[in-house]
Amino acid sequence: MAQDVGTLTLYREKSLFFDGAHPGPDLEPFARLAIRANRIVCPLNADGRVRQLVVRGYNIPTTLRFAGRLVDAFKADRMALDGDSALDWQTVYDTVLSDYERTFVPSTWVSAYVDGERRFSSRTVEPALDLLEAETKGDEITEALLKRLAPKLVDVRQTRLRHDSRAAVVMNETSDGVRCAVIERRRGKDAAFSFNVQNPPKKRMRMSAALFMAADLFEMQNLYALAERLARALAATANTHPPEVSLEQVEAINTRNLQVSALIKAFHESHSVRYRPSAPTYLPLGLRA
Repeated sequence: MAQDVGTLTLYREKSLFFDGAHPGPDLEPFARLAIRANRIVCPLNADGRVRQLVVRGYNIPTTLRFAGRLVDAFKADRMALDGDSALDWQTVYDTVLSDYERTFVPSTWVSAYVDGERRFSSRTVEPALDLLEAETKGDEITEALLKRLAPKLVDVRQTRLRHDSRAAVVMNETSDGVRCAVIERRRGKDAAFSFNVQNPPKKRMRMSAALFMAADLFEMQNLYALAERLARALAATANTHPPEVSLEQVEAINTRNLQVSALIKAFHESHSVRYRPSAPTYLPLGLRA
């Protein structure tokens, strides 16, 4: 049976656990335990067996890119993600980091699980993550589940919980290509669009290529928003004191923006891409049709 990848979904998740006896408001600084991560769930189908791949990460672009590399590895060898495989996980992780992220986002990280067992993490993992993934094995993380596991997660029986999980990317292979729905946060509001990438003539579209494209779109939106915030901060402090952003970082943002723009442009030149209802406004001119 041919190898295949099921519908991939990336969730933005935040779970906050508060001591039930705490009199203060349910604000994140008061949380006894805070679990924040982007979480990709992707079923991998081969030879009649379904493996549940979960990738967690600090930011959406790197989480998507790492998942894309793992999907490629699985398609090349259905045993690639097993515990005794020869896959060099650290090298895979290193390939998805940009120079900008290495220098200016030191808190970035990813971890990967297969059927609830951790295969890799780029840093020390919060034990609660391992417990959750071992319990769910790729299934949805719900408020009811978190309440049931709360005594194990925070070692307190009286716990108040705030859980939020929202889909940000839903991607699946179709008969004629790959379809991806994107839900972004822009100025505190959700903004949704989708893009379809058609199969090249007599070939099948690599799902990982569409994942990298989605990652580039998210990173461009992030860079666009960051540049806007910097511009406002510079204007507000022009006559007082400069914002806590170095000239080196400003230059690095501009450089990374050019790199991502070039990646998106190259993807459009190599593939047939259609947006619905319309392309995001931050795309480079000439790619918004």
